[in-house]
Amino acid sequence: MPNWSYLVARLISGIGSWLDASNLRNRVYQLDEENEILRTALEDVQRMDPEGRIGWYAKETLDHIAANRK
Repeated sequence: MPNWSYLVARLISGIGSWLDASNLRNRVYQLDEENEILRTALEDVQRMDPEGRIGWYAKETLDHIAANRK
């Protein structure tokens, strides 16, 4: 005779894991979109102030991001 409490616990655990994975996937997509927006903003700052100090910081940050992505 199967142990029903064990089967129910496994089922609830599986559903909880599935929901956690779904939430994590959605969070990763959201963070990726936010990172893209921030990269675009840094590129705009660099383009608007190419010879100024703020443009230099934006360029350094973009270079640092590019180096870490490889």
